[in-house]
Amino acid sequence: FEARVHEGSRGVVVNLTVDDRDDPATGAWRAMYSIISGDPTQKFEIQTNPDNNEGMLSVVKPLDYETTALHTLLIRVENEDPLVPEVGYGPSSTATVHVTVEDINEGPVFSPDPLIVTRMENIPVGSFVASLNATDPDILEIQSI
Repeated sequence: FEARVHEGSRGVVVNLTVDDRDDPATGAWRAMYSIISGDPTQKFEIQTNPDNNEGMLSVVKPLDYETTALHTLLIRVENEDPLVPEVGYGPSSTATVHVTVEDINEGPVFSPDPLIVTRMENIPVGSFVASLNATDPDILEIQSI
């Protein structure tokens, strides 16, 4: 499966489909999805859509293009009810999902924010008050502030 998401956004990025020929709306049909690798900081979540049994993969913590532009997740799906032991099928199936993070132009950020400055009252006009520092989070692009 492939998905594209703008950095900083949240929400469903891809629906994973499964083919289960058991009776719909039974424990033998209902799918349970889980992320088994590729998400050490828990930026993703997967839930089952009860209407169509699809896995809805969502971004729950905003992704940063400059940190990681591609996430590769391994997703497992299995039935809610355990399989009959004599059946020769495996208990689960897996799929790989590639999530590409698309860069957006982010504005500069002051550091520190807030900057606390203390000066005596009635200082002369033109007196030095503070030195401000801002950086652009888009470190992969050459930009000026």
